Amino acid sequence: MTTQRRRGQTSFDDWFAFGGIPRPESLMDPVLRRIDPILDDVTLVDTVFATLAKRHKQSARTGRPSTPAEVVLRLLVLKHLRSWSYEQLQWEVTGNYVYRRFCRIDGGDVPDSKTMVRYGQLLDGEILKVIFDRVVEVARVRGVSKGRRLRVDTTVVEAPIHYPTDSSLCEDSVRVLSREMEKAEEAGAKLPFVRTDVRRSLARRALEIGYALRKRGDEAKQSLVKPYRRLLKVTARITRQAVRARRAALRAMTKAKGKRRRALARAAARLGAFIPKARQVIKQTRARVLRGVSNSDGKLLSIFETGARILRRGKLHKPTEFGALVKVQEADGGIVTDVQVVQSSHDSELLVSSVERHIKVFGTPPIMVATDRGFYSGRGVRRIEELGVRRAVVPFPGHRSAARIRHEHQRWFRRGRAWRAGGEARNSRLKHHFDMGRSRYRGASGTPRTIYWAALSNNLTAIGRAA
Repeated sequence: MTTQRRRGQTSFDDWFAFGGIPRPESLMDPVLRRIDPILDDVTLVDTVFATLAKRHKQSARTGRPSTPAEVVLRLLVLKHLRSWSYEQLQWEVTGNYVYRRFCRIDGGDVPDSKTMVRYGQLLDGEILKVIFDRVVEVARVRGVSKGRRLRVDTTVVEAPIHYPTDSSLCEDSVRVLSREMEKAEEAGAKLPFVRTDVRRSLARRALEIGYALRKRGDEAKQSLVKPYRRLLKVTARITRQAVRARRAALRAMTKAKGKRRRALARAAARLGAFIPKARQVIKQTRARVLRGVSNSDGKLLSIFETGARILRRGKLHKPTEFGALVKVQEADGGIVTDVQVVQSSHDSELLVSSVERHIKVFGTPPIMVATDRGFYSGRGVRRIEELGVRRAVVPFPGHRSAARIRHEHQRWFRRGRAWRAGGEARNSRLKHHFDMGRSRYRGASGTPRTIYWAALSNNLTAIGRAA
């Protein structure tokens, strides 16, 4: 039952008054101490409270009292500030009375890791955006950022998938479909065929493909055809069986009740979700390996993370990345004012919208906008100057005329380019300190959760250091 905004339990104050124990605030990390009052913000707590109250239809009125909203918020903030797992969060807070005070738990029980996983899933991208916008507003009100400068960059957040090869995608499809067919049969569905264990066959095909890849040139391409044909044959057979198994599960649901019916419904739903993906894997594998069509447009990289994209950013150490393209927009003071997943592959399309977002946050255009040359477009630069930007530090990407060279050699332009280079350090900090390099969460909302928590952690740290 979600009925509490604040914890009403006995705190540590009685202990400190008579026991001579140092107060936890005096032992708290200075940045954490300054972040502590920010999380008392009524808007932040009420946003989390409203989300918890909608967890189930009657969550706000019936059931046992749940973890208070402010405790949930503080635990999740501490987890991402410290880059802990949910298990580490439980261990650290349980054994540290400073963290207990910060999370407003004091002498109470610490929620276990599985409970916090469920709470973390409730705070998805839309809710986190509201919390993120509120923290940005707090930074503006406190004067941490004046909004005089703006820099924008894009970076790749890798998806939580293994390296996508055609053979591994086929193996994933067979493994998942076989597992769901087994669950459907255990729940009471009478399958019109005898299930067979094909793991040994898959292992042999993988071994043959590995041997073929050791060869070079045309010989390697020819050697791959035979094992891939065998692998595709197994995958196609399991996919056809999955279609029949799903029909059998749906028929069995008409007579089943209770837990058995729910198990059949889950198996049928998951089969219905993965069968089209398995067919897509078969189609693209046949096209690439057997017909030599290597076009990657619309290619499925994972049957679990269907939103992952192939991104080639020109990095020597990692020429191809698999994940999502993310825009990071930063104002002076180290405050990230906007972070979002973008579908466009051309950075120039993001320039005007970034300035408009800045004006929405601060109420006034920035004096200077600094980006790399990928954001340049003549129309975009003219538009942001119309919006009030006086110094557009956007390098020209092609051959520069003498006039353009003189323009870019001006002192304010060179200083703006030097300040823009700090955006690379900001991206690095978000990735290495706040776990934005690779999404730790799965599903369609996984990447938005990852990037918003990273930006929130960065902004809270910036506010704490500026206080």
